[in-house]
Amino acid sequence: MTTYKGIKGYNIPSVASDPSPLQAGQVWYNTASATMKAYGASVPAGAWTSGTAFTTARGYMASAGTSTAALIFGGQSTPSTWYTSTETWNGSTWTEVGDLPTALQGLIGLGTNTAAVSFGGYPSVTAANKWDGTSWTTTGAINTGRAWGSGAGSQTAGLGFGGNDYLAATETFNGSTWTSVNSLNTARKEAAAATQGTQTATMYAGGEPRMNNSETWDGTSWTEGNNMIEARSGLTGCGITTSAMAIGGDPPVPPSQGVNTEVYNGTCWSEVGNLATPIGHAEGIGASGASALNAGGTSSPSVYVNTVEEWTQGEATQTFTAS
Repeated sequence: MTTYKGIKGYNIPSVASDPSPLQAGQVWYNTASATMKAYGASVPAGAWTSGTAFTTARGYMASAGTSTAALIFGGQSTPSTWYTSTETWNGSTWTEVGDLPTALQGLIGLGTNTAAVSFGGYPSVTAANKWDGTSWTTTGAINTGRAWGSGAGSQTAGLGFGGNDYLAATETFNGSTWTSVNSLNTARKEAAAATQGTQTATMYAGGEPRMNNSETWDGTSWTEGNNMIEARSGLTGCGITTSAMAIGGDPPVPPSQGVNTEVYNGTCWSEVGNLATPIGHAEGIGASGASALNAGGTSSPSVYVNTVEEWTQGEATQTFTAS
């Protein structure tokens, strides 16, 4: 059997109090508390801080890209005020760029900030458009009209799934044509997705109707995984299948659920630092659970915001228990 000493060349040190300063990867046994502990960036930790606001306050919009190279588009600021507005983010500044052909809310995005896809929207829109870094052009329509679903992958190898009203339908995109594939196990909308996942590997969790179950996609089928800690709807997500985030939620009951953040390591969910402000119907943007943006959304059912919070993963101590 492989042992810690066999790997490292020495035993786990036993100490009467936690050592200081700590180094990433450090492991020790605290004799006073009779617990084994580890310290490092792989332990979920971090904090949200105030970021740069974008131009037009809105929720129910779509996004593509990463926390340093992002694209946001569409959305609404009232039930009857919808937007064509598109903005790019370069890590320091938001810039208004070419508009969508049609004002939409509840639309879905995937790809990068220079090669994105916008598809669907309320009510059950089938239209899709591609972004080339400058302008939007129409591409092949999706088979099942949807709003408030999610997307992952690239402009030439995309995936769309979920949406209104409680859809399980999943489709792949090859750059011009959408193809229906195996459906989600649980139909849902407004859930958290690993939006930087690929056409063959992504994750979907929570959503409306209020739930906490998660599923992973392997390129062929969806498989039930471990549940999130808290059931939420109106939340958002980002990252990849092995490093994803579920963020915020509807103006909720109890209020703490509107700020909660959970990270997913490919197997399990862990609770981490809260948002500064309860937010629902926002856009999570980021390539992993280590660096992300939470942009826009609603701070109450009728108050739409243009605020942005930035997540930075940190290092933390984790206590292990024997089973």
